[in-house]
Amino acid sequence: MSNIWRNGKYNLIEKIIRRYPDLQEVLETCNFQPSIKREASRLIVVQPKVAIACNLPKAFTEGNCEIDFSNIILRGLKISLKHEEILTQLMTGLNTPPDWSCRRFLKQLDQNNFQVNLGKTTLILSELETLNLCLCVDKVCQEYKKSIIEFENTLESWDFEFVDIANIRGFILFSVGQKLWKLMQQFADEFDYSKGKSEWHLFHHEDISIRVSRGIRDHAFILPRFDSDLSLLPNNKINIIYKINDIYFQSIERGKVTYWQQDIGLRGTWTAKYTKQWLLEKYIPKVISYYLDKFKLSEAELLNEIINYKGDAYGGKLRVQIKEINEIKDLLPYLRNIQSWLHIYKENIAATLLQSYYQAFIDLVRNTDCSITGIDYIMRNLLRVKWKNTQEEIPRDSTHWTFKHAMNCLDEQVARINNSKYENSFKADLITRTFIWIIENGKINFSQAQLNAAKHALQPLWEQSRFEMRHVYVNR
Repeated sequence: MSNIWRNGKYNLIEKIIRRYPDLQEVLETCNFQPSIKREASRLIVVQPKVAIACNLPKAFTEGNCEIDFSNIILRGLKISLKHEEILTQLMTGLNTPPDWSCRRFLKQLDQNNFQVNLGKTTLILSELETLNLCLCVDKVCQEYKKSIIEFENTLESWDFEFVDIANIRGFILFSVGQKLWKLMQQFADEFDYSKGKSEWHLFHHEDISIRVSRGIRDHAFILPRFDSDLSLLPNNKINIIYKINDIYFQSIERGKVTYWQQDIGLRGTWTAKYTKQWLLEKYIPKVISYYLDKFKLSEAELLNEIINYKGDAYGGKLRVQIKEINEIKDLLPYLRNIQSWLHIYKENIAATLLQSYYQAFIDLVRNTDCSITGIDYIMRNLLRVKWKNTQEEIPRDSTHWTFKHAMNCLDEQVARINNSKYENSFKADLITRTFIWIIENGKINFSQAQLNAAKHALQPLWEQSRFEMRHVYVNR
């Protein structure tokens, strides 16, 4: 690790500058000229004290960035961050002041100085330099995040587990047995697009992968995941991975199509969701019917080899889309995802992200039957939030607690967060656990308006938790 501020030469220069204010004014002329430039996937954001040049991610291609400083002490220092470092270090706490402790890469040392951790480099920046850095990071990370979200939205891949192994990056669609996979490969080889012109001659068998294509336009690449270094699924099941080659995207954009997103569709590049649907509803049934009599196979046995992953990428059961929720318990999978995110979130969270969430869900559970079980659990959570005390310091005599006490505590939290700039993630975790318990165990009388408000407030919070759990906290 490079500890820039510990270098004696830099410390000496800094002392001289602080001793002679006039010299500081001269050095200000060395500041960068603020600007924002974007050309394709190249983004350059410049503030007087800091400049970041970033290659934004594109489909499966990872991005990177380089950070420069105008300060004479740091002049010549170039900090390069890889894709993973941008996501894990810079992405949290966007659009928040440095002193709110919402950003993972910052630590406030005193009123005027911050410790900054960028990649493997640690340095000390003044308040102004830190503000400039944050402004650059905000713009870069907003575009970086936007690129990743557009990629996942376009390919309809959010509901599938992302994998990155042996230079293969893709999404697990479902699993099959080895016998069925061999038949799928054999069919693709027999119906190679170079061997005929029927509607099923649309494959090209490459090593262990299956390329779905007409020879002109690639639809999808399907690969098995059964690397010997990885733990096999029970009964030798093989994960089917959906993959798109970066080279393919590049070739599209060198042609008539300006952006790879324009090629997404049934006649172009298939999405992950459609590819799974096509494999399960058309391809595999065709393979089974084609070889059934020829090899005297059991249709039931082959169909039994399909493990159709249902639910989201975190292993939950199939969820109702937030906008389509009509039953209050259908909110629970989303609340559990948010609670898991808050549990590992170590930084503060901007209060604006939680204010409508607290209010809407408190209103939603307000008319809960007072006979709800676990009132002691509910109150202990809320008192830990209110008093910031440990479990042992909370009164153990819970005989007087009622749901009315719980609602009073929850209303106090709304008043508190509406007057706060940021929220401790531990408190948000406890309050979310409380919502989960009440919805899971209570008999709640709620209106359509209250449910709609809860859904509306839940959407942005869940989308942020989904993005960060998938791309920021992936290695935690």
